[in-house]
Amino acid sequence: MKKQYDFIVIGAGSGGVRFARLMAGTGKKVCILENSRVGGTCVIRGCVPKKLYVYASNFNDQVIDAKTYGWSVGKSNHSWKTLVQKKNKEILRLNKIYIKNLKKAGVEIIQDHGSFLSSKKILLKRGKKIISAKKIIVATGSKPNYPNIPGSKIGISSDQFFELKKLPKNISIVGSGYIALEFAFLLKNLNYEVNLIIRKKTVLNEFDPDIGKRVLEYAVKKGIKVFNETSLKEIKKSGTKINIVTNKKTIKTNLLIYAIGRSPNVDSLNLENTKTKLDKKRAIKVNNNSRSNDQSIYAIGDVTNRKNLTPVAIREAMILFDHIRGKKPQLTLDYNKVASAIFTQPEVGSIGYGENDLIKLKKKYKILTTEFGPLKYSFMKNKKSKVFIKVMYDPRSEKVLGLIYIGESAAEIIQSLAIAFQKGLYLNDLRQTVPVHPTSSEELVTIF
Repeated sequence: MKKQYDFIVIGAGSGGVRFARLMAGTGKKVCILENSRVGGTCVIRGCVPKKLYVYASNFNDQVIDAKTYGWSVGKSNHSWKTLVQKKNKEILRLNKIYIKNLKKAGVEIIQDHGSFLSSKKILLKRGKKIISAKKIIVATGSKPNYPNIPGSKIGISSDQFFELKKLPKNISIVGSGYIALEFAFLLKNLNYEVNLIIRKKTVLNEFDPDIGKRVLEYAVKKGIKVFNETSLKEIKKSGTKINIVTNKKTIKTNLLIYAIGRSPNVDSLNLENTKTKLDKKRAIKVNNNSRSNDQSIYAIGDVTNRKNLTPVAIREAMILFDHIRGKKPQLTLDYNKVASAIFTQPEVGSIGYGENDLIKLKKKYKILTTEFGPLKYSFMKNKKSKVFIKVMYDPRSEKVLGLIYIGESAAEIIQSLAIAFQKGLYLNDLRQTVPVHPTSSEELVTIF
């Protein structure tokens, strides 16, 4: 006899967990399936461990900065082993909190892999049982891509990187997206030799071109060895050495990490047994309320490939919860008003349209920019990095269409700006704001 639920959630990442807790809180019978650890990509092998590693890597530069202010600092060494142990302890703590909160809400946690037998029936792989529900929510996230070349499995994915207990001296990273750049900077800051292999001349191509241009310049200045217009042909291994055969030359390294994008995690769900449809990138097609073509099946988070950020998955879960309950007015989500950050050195914060987006949409716009050395680095002969601010706005209404901030604490600054952007931000709002002085971010309101 199969077990019946009101809702089955497949995937215990941030989005799936939020929906399950909310729905169980209304008295509905809810179970959540997870074949790995509860917490999902972000908590277990993504943004949380990455940010901890970024924090660790930044201390080296802070020690150097301290010397320019008169501090006498002795020799220091970093222990990768200690960092990994501390990271694992923190991830375990968060994992336990997620489990505790699910159980407290009344959600049944099933540690198993689920696949569709039909629109309302799920087969548990390990338990060899069938469970069913009136509605099923797919929140399986994404998985890292591997190149389709001989020897590709010699390299590891960004997910696997967080499980490494020790690192060799020379590390190669393939990719031009934010994960690749964040890894490159944090590893270089921890004094590893880093090679960055990119297919084009540019990086961060999904963002405004001013972002990629400046981040790449800082990567080279930092000492990251960049191999541009370089495509992988084959990977070979000889002892501890890895030979990366490319269209230009063979790059020798000790560790190869792929950060070449992620794909919706749908391959083992057997969605062909439902009416659910996928797009060209194999993401689940959904409407504004996250419902698929199958009226019994919904999908949230990275598996839909709308905007692949943890807070977005959580907000999609909340919108879906409101929709199913028929709550009016419902929460809404304008993906263009979602801020994002890149944790390179310096940090990048952005919200709204970039110039490439505006050109593609054939929108008229004007820009304001400023670039300057921050006060913090006044004592340094060779300035480490400049602050760059870019504001794109409609020339008629002067409504701000996009904002970019590159500099220290950019993530925190863009978060504050996101509140104003959400309400509709105009140049006059910036003009009328009295700046906090002396700060780097005051240039946002004195940029005119």
